[in-house]
Formats: sequence, C-alpha cells, structure tokens
Amino acid sequence: MNSLRRYAPYLAALWALTILVVSVIPGEDLPSLSIWEPDKVMHAFVYGVLTALIYIAHSQNAVFIKKLIFQAILLCILYGFFIELIQLVLPTRKFDILDALANTVGCFIAGGIILLISGKRA
Repeated sequence: MNSLRRYAPYLAALWALTILVVSVIPGEDLPSLSIWEPDKVMHAFVYGVLTALIYIAHSQNAVFIKKLIFQAILLCILYGFFIELIQLVLPTRKFDILDALANTVGCFIAGGIILLISGKRA
C-alpha cells in the first residue's frame, strides 16, 4: 500500500488528465467498444476511481478520514461538473446533466467503499 500511496498523486493526475482528454474528443471519434455502451456506469466508475486515487494520495497523514473522503468526493464532483461545462462550448460534445449525476454517484459510491474498507470512523 505504501508504494501505491507514493504513486497515487501521479496516478490521480494522470487519471484526471485522461478523463479530460477523453471528454473533449469528438464523440464520433470515440471507439465503439462494448465497454462504452453503458455510458452512465462508465461515468460512475471513472469518477469513482478518481475519488479513490485522490483519497489514497492524501491518506497517509489523515487524521479525519471522513473529512478527507468528503474532500475527495467534493473535488471530483466539481471536476466532473467542470468537464461538463467544457463540453458545453465544444461543437462536437454536449453538456449532459445525467453524466454529471452519474459522476457524482460514482464519487459517493467510492467514498462509501473507502469508508467501509478503512474501518475507521474518525
């Protein structure tokens, strides 16, 4: 786990950059893979992973686990909404409130899983 914590900030940044790049690619240029078909599930998964990575990146010295989980969730929700706003101005993409909602659900699911796994109720 220590090696994951060491690389988590870089993984989180790389994951966030990947989300941004995929989110601004014109929709017709995205690969037609079966994994992309359940769009909202993928949104939830991708933002759940981002939430977990951000939590792990900052968890080493965390005293208040719930506060850190909340901060990771909030940051990821804001990031997802910001990307939806970017898509609002792109000619080949569109703002989708349901995507933002799926992102939010993924963040909260990840936060809940982290809380359960941590076993700490600080």
